[in-house]
Amino acid sequence: MHSGVGEILSSGVVEAINRPTAEAVCLPNEAYTDAGFLDAERKALFLDAWTFVGIGAQIPDVGDLLPVTVAGLPLLLLRNEKREVKAFHNVCRHRGMQLVGEAQKKRPRLVCRYHSWTYGLDGSLVMTPFFGGPANHESPCIDRAKMGLDPVRCDVWNDLVFVNIAGTAEPLAKHLAPLGERWRHYDFSKLRYGASCKFDLAANWKLAVENFLESYHLPFAHPMLNAASRMEAHYSMVEDLYLGQVSNEYDPAAAGHAELPRFPGLTPAQEKIAEYPTLLPNLMLGMHPDYLFVFGVDPVSPERTAESFHFYFLGEGASAERFAAGRSRVIEFWTKTNREDMLVVEGMQIGRHSPGYHDGRFSPYHEVTTHEFQRRIVNRLANRP
Repeated sequence: MHSGVGEILSSGVVEAINRPTAEAVCLPNEAYTDAGFLDAERKALFLDAWTFVGIGAQIPDVGDLLPVTVAGLPLLLLRNEKREVKAFHNVCRHRGMQLVGEAQKKRPRLVCRYHSWTYGLDGSLVMTPFFGGPANHESPCIDRAKMGLDPVRCDVWNDLVFVNIAGTAEPLAKHLAPLGERWRHYDFSKLRYGASCKFDLAANWKLAVENFLESYHLPFAHPMLNAASRMEAHYSMVEDLYLGQVSNEYDPAAAGHAELPRFPGLTPAQEKIAEYPTLLPNLMLGMHPDYLFVFGVDPVSPERTAESFHFYFLGEGASAERFAAGRSRVIEFWTKTNREDMLVVEGMQIGRHSPGYHDGRFSPYHEVTTHEFQRRIVNRLANRP
C-alpha cells in the first residue's frame, strides 16, 4: 500500500468503516482529494477487475475506433474485420505516441501521426515508412511480427464493453451471471441503442457512485424523479456483484414517457419496477420497464470525473418517429436529474477540503449501500477480505 494511503487508511479508519452501518464512520476527506489514494484505487480496483469502458454502439462498423482511458491508461477500442470488438493499448510501439486521439469511422488501418507507423485492425504492424532511410521502409533492427500493438483483454455483454487490463479476472459471462439471472425476465435482444451524452464532473469518482447508491436525497434534490419514483418506494440491494436501489412504484406516466414500448412478458408488478445496480468499480445501470440506461464513470484526477450516459429502448421505440418525443423525455429527464446530482456531488467535493467535515455517518435505513461501497474499497486497499 502507498505510504500516503497507509496514513489515510490508518488502523482506526479501517476499523471504523468495518463497523455495522449505524456505527461506522465515513471515509476521511483525503480519500477524495489525495492523488496517491486515487493511484492506489486505480491499481487495486480498476486494473484487476472487469472495468466498463463503453458500448458496442459507439463503434458499429468495421474500422470504427474509439479512444478510452482506464485507470489513467490510454486504450483503444475498435471493430475488426470479423466485426468483433477488440481493445489495445493506445500507443504506437515506435516512440509511445498516442495512436488515436479521437473517435474515427471506418478506418482500414491505424496510422500514427508522428512517423506514420501503420497497424492493421488486428493490431499487427504493417508499415514503417522510411525507417531504414529515405528509400528504405525496412530495417534489420526490428521484427514487425513482434512490434504490433499490445492487446488488452476485452469482452462484451449485451453491447456493454469491458476490459480486464491485468488479464486475470474470471470470464466476463461468469462474472456477470448473477445480474443476468436477476434480470432473466428482461429480453435483452429487444434493446436497441438510442442516444449518449457526456458530463464533466468536478468531483471525486466515489462521490458520484455514492450518490447513485442511495435514494435518501430524492425528495430534496430531485422533485421530478421523486414524483416518478418516490423515496418511500425504494429499498436497497446488497449482493456480491452489485449494490444499489430498487423502486417498486416506478411510474413511466409521471416521468412523461408512458407511450414507449415495454419489455414483453412482464407482469403488472414487474412493469412498476425500476432497478439501479452499481457494479464496482465504475458502472451504474438503470433498468426500467421501457428502457435501460448505462452510466459509466472514469476518474480523471482526484477531483475530476468523466461521466457517460447511454440509453437503450425497446425495438422500434429506439428509432420510430412516433416515439421520438418519449425518447427525448427520457433523455431530458436523466440529463436534468444528473445535473441536479452534479450540484450536490460537486458541493460535497468542496466540503472535502474543510476541517469542519469529519466523522461522517451513514443512515442505517438509507445508506447501507453507500457504507458497503466504502467498506469494499477500504478493504481492497488494505488487503482485507
